[in-house]
Amino acid sequence: MSIPLSVKRRIHNLEQNSIGFTPKIMVYEDTPIDPIRWEYHVLTIDTHERALPDSDRLNELGREGWLLNGVLNEGAAGAVSLVHYYFVRQ
Repeated sequence: MSIPLSVKRRIHNLEQNSIGFTPKIMVYEDTPIDPIRWEYHVLTIDTHERALPDSDRLNELGREGWLLNGVLNEGAAGAVSLVHYYFVRQ
């Protein structure tokens, strides 16, 4: 009695996934030693005094390497009219 090839493949796959199977261990030696340094910038706008930044202003910050990370609208909480734009860059 012979075992069909498809069954042999399944048995082989099960053996590889069993407890006795040792995974290949990868070691990366060229990892950076220095931690990544981040800079933060907060742009606060009082909407009673100034308009919100337009796309030109946001694109200018993007060209300087700033990435918009979040926006907090304090005006939604009450009479305060401040909007905070949080930026980050490496």
